[in-house]
Amino acid sequence: MKFFCPTCGREEEVIGDPNPRCRFCRIEMIRPSDYLELWMSPHFVIDRMQKISETYGIDRARADRRFKKEREAWTTAMLALALTKLTGQEWWIEIETVENTPDTRLRRIEQNPGGNITQTHDIEIVDWERNVDDIMEVIGNKCGRAYPSNYLLLVNARSGKLLDFDRVIHQMKMLHSPFFEVWIVAFIGPGNIKVVRIAPGQPFVDLSRADFQKARKQKSFLKRGTRGTSTEFKDLGLAYMPIPRGD
Repeated sequence: MKFFCPTCGREEEVIGDPNPRCRFCRIEMIRPSDYLELWMSPHFVIDRMQKISETYGIDRARADRRFKKEREAWTTAMLALALTKLTGQEWWIEIETVENTPDTRLRRIEQNPGGNITQTHDIEIVDWERNVDDIMEVIGNKCGRAYPSNYLLLVNARSGKLLDFDRVIHQMKMLHSPFFEVWIVAFIGPGNIKVVRIAPGQPFVDLSRADFQKARKQKSFLKRGTRGTSTEFKDLGLAYMPIPRGD
């Protein structure tokens, strides 16, 4: 298992020692965390996808099945930042690790006098790829399946094709959708992402470099646990999340 030194940043493969110390700093090293019930901030998820792209190349990061969960988390992070810009509330990304659906969840802690309550959005994610001419074909295929009525559909528009949001919003009104809401994430240019709710129509949110920079103020991780009807959560502080292996 690979461990991480929080002092010098060294990563080291360790066998047979569950609590190793760094050979140079003599500080106890951090074991890797997994995605199970781990809440990640949008900026951590975005940085993580960037590291994958830098390590394995953009083409593999976009297409390799090993990075599917990370791609879905990135798309969810764009929606999280859009909701934060609209409401001022912090959202966290959780990757589903047990069931087939949803792909991800957005989580928010709502503090009440009787205890902390978790607000959740269950999210199904689909990509609009280059080999499909019309985004409505992708959305229509998803809407033709059975999903719980509380689910959100989130479309990552990465085909590179022109997207007419007004047309899509109009066509969504004529489509029977099982989803509570349908959103599109569209890459416009470096540091420029448009996030649009197309069902029901509006709002439009433009994410800029300033929004991504502001997101860095949020803690990187929370670990969730429950007691009774209230939710307890803790900041993990330093956590070690090595990017997935590409071999």
